Amino acid sequence: MRTDAWTSRCAARLGVLIAAVTTLVLLAGVGLLAGCGGDRHGAAGAAAPARPGASAGDPSAANSAGPANSAGPASAADTSPGVGISAPGEGSDDAPAAAARTVEAYFREINDATRAGRLAVIAPTALAGCQPCALDVGVTRSLQQRGLHADAGAYRVSDLSAQPRSGLVTAVTFTLHTSAVGLLDLAGRHAADAPGVPTRATPAELALTQHGWRIQTLRYAPGPP
Repeated sequence: MRTDAWTSRCAARLGVLIAAVTTLVLLAGVGLLAGCGGDRHGAAGAAAPARPGASAGDPSAANSAGPANSAGPASAADTSPGVGISAPGEGSDDAPAAAARTVEAYFREINDATRAGRLAVIAPTALAGCQPCALDVGVTRSLQQRGLHADAGAYRVSDLSAQPRSGLVTAVTFTLHTSAVGLLDLAGRHAADAPGVPTRATPAELALTQHGWRIQTLRYAPGPP
């Protein structure tokens, strides 16, 4: 009887110990995940339409898709903003107004890709190190993988204003309007709704490359301008 009682007490203590260790491990894991979250300012990007299940994607994957939104061949290996900046090639437009047109072209490609249910190609408009751009491409990848497409373009840009050049860089400010859109499956049936996002004032920083202006980063404001 004493042996049975002693065995029961040992088993109970072992159970308490295991529970305590498990709790500590879970708490440590939560702290680690919180620490990996990073600064989310700016990560809200133009990626609103596919929030449910959207995958961020990476800049190199965006570049491999070919010509329409990340840096071209001269900067395909860029991993940070500023890399790949160089004198413009012959015939490229280095005027600030051309930088503003680059921003317009970027959002036009994101809209076109979400409507078509395909991967956005951003090589002609953004550098590989643009992380918000990679998030936007990831949204289009998520829609493509899920067989969905938007019933309209979610993004509209207004109040574009290009700042004077400072060497090989410039800034373009604009207002980004993000509308709610419906998501359709391959048969055209309504599958979900993507909510809109409050209008935001958004500066973009662009670098001049051999192929013209490319977006280095987009800084999305957290709320209305």
